[in-house]
Amino acid sequence: MPGLRSKFSDLLKRVVSAVFLVLSVVLLMWWGDLPFLAGMTLIIVLGLWEYCTVLREHGRPAAAFLALPVGASIPVVSFFLRDKPQDLSPILGILLGLLAVTFFYFMVRPDRERAAEGAALTFMGVALISLTLSHFVLMLGLDGEISWTAPFTVIVMVWVYDAVAYFAGSAFGKHKMLPRVSPNKSWEGLAAGTAAAFIAAYVLKVTVSRPWLDWPTAFILAAIVAVAAPIGDLSESLIKRELRVKDMSELIPGHGGVLDRFDSMLFTAAASYYFLRLIIRT
Repeated sequence: MPGLRSKFSDLLKRVVSAVFLVLSVVLLMWWGDLPFLAGMTLIIVLGLWEYCTVLREHGRPAAAFLALPVGASIPVVSFFLRDKPQDLSPILGILLGLLAVTFFYFMVRPDRERAAEGAALTFMGVALISLTLSHFVLMLGLDGEISWTAPFTVIVMVWVYDAVAYFAGSAFGKHKMLPRVSPNKSWEGLAAGTAAAFIAAYVLKVTVSRPWLDWPTAFILAAIVAVAAPIGDLSESLIKRELRVKDMSELIPGHGGVLDRFDSMLFTAAASYYFLRLIIRT
């Protein structure tokens, strides 16, 4: 009974936290582009803070004082470039500048034995977290009536996928996907999450009811979620596995850290954006 009570308590925390996060994101989108930008920037900064903190706590070099401001600048720059998707060179310039400055910082430090590792980890954190999630901001500039409905649609699909994959994997998961990377991820959870993403696509097509979200687009987005979401999830799991930590932090009850909650959206945001750009601007 105590074990069952503990599981129910953890489940309740997870559900309440998930509902709160979903409502917060929806509220920010409904409020306007600037509040959504502010919320996404906060998520990116918190994710980078968790990433740099857990690396430092486990003896890995990472320049947080460079990663956080640069990471925060990318969604802001993306906001001003959202109507100019053909010219994302400012973002490329920021990333190349970060790479050069980070290498220089680790080279001039007294301890230069792990300079390359520190530069690589710092750059990877900004690219993995800030660059990917900033594609949700770029979605705001897509043509027609897409606007906020594009990030809304993708985010809802990912959260539905995540929730169903977690519950199905916990209840029925017997065949592990990559046990050396994430011992809790199962093929059963993946299959259930994929089916849920397609069901969510059907519901969103009917309820969002915008011209851009036709049946092929809705189901292709669901397929993107089914492929990209587990890659993002497993990528973060690989980092945690190497550092031997369960969660990136304990900021969100029942979920761990911000990065633990948004890891499935990392590659999904970018892949969905470029797919939508392809079908809308051609």
